[in-house]
Amino acid sequence: MATRSLTLPILLLLAGLLGNSAQASDWQLCHRSDVKALRFITVGEARLLRLDCNVENLLAAPMRLEFSYNREVPGDAFAKAALNFLEKNLNDRDFEQLKPRFERFNSHYRDIDDGDTYAMIYQDEELLLMLNDEPLTTEQGDRFARAYLRIWFGEKPYSNNLKQALLGNP
Repeated sequence: MATRSLTLPILLLLAGLLGNSAQASDWQLCHRSDVKALRFITVGEARLLRLDCNVENLLAAPMRLEFSYNREVPGDAFAKAALNFLEKNLNDRDFEQLKPRFERFNSHYRDIDDGDTYAMIYQDEELLLMLNDEPLTTEQGDRFARAYLRIWFGEKPYSNNLKQALLGNP
């Protein structure tokens, strides 16, 4: 119980530390895309942000990926979809090795309403998940962060159109 009560203050401290190296106002919008469910229902908008968009690799740290939604979505839907696309985009060995960490990270998704925004910030060898700028969880390691980003940028992404738009490919 004591560990659980320390989690949020630690995450807030981490968010504050992250904020020192990349203030919210420092992020530049590189590219955006509609987020669609069932390939035709627009449910929100995705944005890829960086401190400098003029780089060769838009997915290299530091980067920020935001998803703003215009409808309610249950948190477990995010968790299930994430695990599904991680399994599709990783080899069996890597997926099984990272699966407990994915499940732990995914357990922090919450039910959202119209106007809510999830953000993932990849920097300093970690991935931070936030909802409406409130830190929810963080996971250490470039390997984890790069693997997790394959949900949207892997060979079999959530949406190829979204992937291409966020990478600036028409």
